[in-house]
Amino acid sequence: MTHAPVDIVVVGGGPAGAAAAIYTARAGYSVCLVERHSFPRETLCGEFLSREVIAVLRDLGLEQEFLSLSPSHISRFTLCPDRGPPLSEPLGFTGYGMKRSTFDRMLLESARSYGVSIIQPADVESEVRLEDGFEFLCRTPEGIRTVRGRWAVGAYGRSSPLDRQLKRPFAGTRTGLNGIKFHVPASTLAIDRSDEILICTGPGIYCGVNHVDGGTATVCFLEQRRRDDQRPRGRVRELAECNPGFARIMTPDALRAVDNATIHGTGNIYFGPRSVVERGMLMVGDAARVIAPLAGDGIGMALQGAQLLGRIFEHERRTPEGREALEQRYRREWEKLFKVRVRTALLLQHVILSTRVRRLTSSLIESFPSLLRTALRLTRGDSMDREAVT
Repeated sequence: MTHAPVDIVVVGGGPAGAAAAIYTARAGYSVCLVERHSFPRETLCGEFLSREVIAVLRDLGLEQEFLSLSPSHISRFTLCPDRGPPLSEPLGFTGYGMKRSTFDRMLLESARSYGVSIIQPADVESEVRLEDGFEFLCRTPEGIRTVRGRWAVGAYGRSSPLDRQLKRPFAGTRTGLNGIKFHVPASTLAIDRSDEILICTGPGIYCGVNHVDGGTATVCFLEQRRRDDQRPRGRVRELAECNPGFARIMTPDALRAVDNATIHGTGNIYFGPRSVVERGMLMVGDAARVIAPLAGDGIGMALQGAQLLGRIFEHERRTPEGREALEQRYRREWEKLFKVRVRTALLLQHVILSTRVRRLTSSLIESFPSLLRTALRLTRGDSMDREAVT
């Protein structure tokens, strides 16, 4: 079965893909989005939504719909080191917590309302570069479907079989960095304030804890995995044994909830550089670059990247310059928008995961609290300049 040719094929229906589909459809392009999973579904994510997210939702006209889904409000950050007292600072803005199953479905349904054709569930099995565009073979429950488009957007997340097909240098890299997420009842946690996000550190691990919607809390950690390490649930208990602040938060009821919770995880997460354009496919969200989760800006980058793509395609529609010029513009504007916060977040992650440096840094922050405020500021992105790509 062959889908009618479209202007743009988007591979991936998470926040980056759904928002990119909305922006390009709104600019007048015909769009087909291919998503691997049926929704609602959960996926690895700390589920913190920064001010950048809210700015893009407002631009999409989705702010009120989002708020109607009752996300938790987050306005404070607390660092709980494994040695030393907790260190807390106001975020300086209101963020939110929401389960990915809730958030992603809202965005995808909005894309559908803009006339985006959605093929779901469907695995992209191959990508072929044509003289005038792209062709994707997608396996669906009904059989193989062929989708053709003049442009292609890769929004498929941290990793995909497409990475190997595109011969991306990092594909198959063994990093030893794994991410794990659990959902537990918020009532089981001993958090002093429901409006704070906590980062708790330990040897080779840091864990974020925050409330989301539906009376639920997210417990999400990144670990440097070694051959003899505990399994994911054991790592939570191990962190509670070495970090007094985390032990206080994770009550016996919370630890039992972790024991019974579904594990959402990803192994070998690669945080290094990637090309944002691969063989003509424009990458957005984690497919373009994975920011260290310590920054809490993964979804923010996904939505801002989609917003950037939408503005570049809108410019191309008004003033056609061709594929090469569009790709160069996207590379340039992507670097301008994200380079500083990505590098800062990666540096902070190296600090957190190094026991010696982490303990030295915790002592410095305890003596000079302004360092924490500076770190928070450098991992945030300013609102995007509407004239940047016009």
